[in-house]
Amino acid sequence: MIINGIFLPFPLFVLSVGTMLLLASVTLHRSSRLSFSLGLLTLVLATMMTYYHAPIMPLAATQTLFVADTWADYTAALILLSTSCIFILSWQDVTQRSARSADEYALLLLLGALGATAMVFSVNYMPFFLGVEILSIALIGLVTFRSRHTQKGLEAAMKYLILSGVSSAILLFGIGLSYSVTGSLVFEFSTAGHETGTGIAAAASIMVLSGIFFKLSAVPFHMWILDVMEGASVPIAGFIAVVPKIGIFSALVRYFGSEPVTPFLHNTMSAIIILTILGGNLLALCQTNLIRLMACSSIAHVGYLLIAFYSPGHFQSDTMVLYLAAYTAATLGTFSIIQAFVSPEGLQRSTISDWKGLFFTHPSLAVAMTAMLLSLAGIPPTIGFFAKFEIAASGLEQRHYVLLTALIVGSIIALYYYLNIIRLMTTPNTSLNIVQNEKKNLTIYSAVFILTLIVFIGGIFPSFFMNSIHPALPPTRPGYIQSHIPLPSGS
Repeated sequence: MIINGIFLPFPLFVLSVGTMLLLASVTLHRSSRLSFSLGLLTLVLATMMTYYHAPIMPLAATQTLFVADTWADYTAALILLSTSCIFILSWQDVTQRSARSADEYALLLLLGALGATAMVFSVNYMPFFLGVEILSIALIGLVTFRSRHTQKGLEAAMKYLILSGVSSAILLFGIGLSYSVTGSLVFEFSTAGHETGTGIAAAASIMVLSGIFFKLSAVPFHMWILDVMEGASVPIAGFIAVVPKIGIFSALVRYFGSEPVTPFLHNTMSAIIILTILGGNLLALCQTNLIRLMACSSIAHVGYLLIAFYSPGHFQSDTMVLYLAAYTAATLGTFSIIQAFVSPEGLQRSTISDWKGLFFTHPSLAVAMTAMLLSLAGIPPTIGFFAKFEIAASGLEQRHYVLLTALIVGSIIALYYYLNIIRLMTTPNTSLNIVQNEKKNLTIYSAVFILTLIVFIGGIFPSFFMNSIHPALPPTRPGYIQSHIPLPSGS
């Protein structure tokens, strides 16, 4: 839709209006249940809007901030559905345990979804950077909100505040350098200008990508995510593992479009992908805390995704959408099961050894947990296997044999620590430490059941998912915008 000459995608409009209504509701009448209901309603309506398409209009200057295409629709829907899942997991945790009204919690979650969704639709540095900052500010509040009783939560928020501020400064400086070279904030003009190979253009590319890779927690910009996820509550740890990565990765793909990376960045990108895959999996071997292990796992999965991004070809668009969906379902499913074992006092038992004997006490959750771990490891018959197979196919098509070797080695390492958790769950334990919060059975079991179905249906009937995924790569390059908008003078 067009508002004051500016094109605004419908999901962003719904999220913006819903956020303002929620803020007004908090101001006039504080009620956790009302805030959560309004937040969920906003997310549902925004998700529905991703399937609504206004009549196609010629691109013009009004559309150099946002663009609505299939890629944005898919990734925005993933963000909104993931945030809805976090709302559901947090419902009783916040509304019943919180000593004060938790309206701000719902507001911050909605702001986080707004920031991530803004990045998905952006084709311009300005809304992209605003989305990054909105999401970052929301995450700082969310990390501390449910962890006030622990020092870890405050420490995690402080670390993220400082490191995120530094990365945002680097990103903003890179954007400024890019503008000085191209005279435009539109992604296409910027990346085209960076191909000139000048010193300023090279510095701009490095600084922009450094800021993006920090938000993605790619190696060597990854160390913050372990402490931040451990210090946050379980639902927010799941939010951090999924939503920011979808938003930032979508923007990264939009930034480069359908073209391969420039020769200047070729070796750098290859090194980062290899380090991210191997570094994330090797770090996971050292973890005894399940939340930290999942943080390391998320690092490795970023590396797998970057292989598809780095391999433009016939398989690329479907592969990236499929892998994002598979990773999202398995990760949210894992955190949903962890949330089922948070004590009534809000204390979480996330040590891996605490899961010993789970098959004998909670067999249904143990089976679901096994499905999630197998999917993350890429083992059939789960959607994770099919998604990882597609990643390998995209890399093989472009003959990226070194990256495929890293993928195989990383997957073998990951298989060890995922199967180790399954082994512990099948080992009898007479003194089981985990105590389930029975009041949350209906909520948690519903979420886990749906996510488990997705994991298995996607693996057993992969054609069902592939038929619903149309080519979704954003056509921002070559010529998507440039053919409709005159190149800025001086570029």
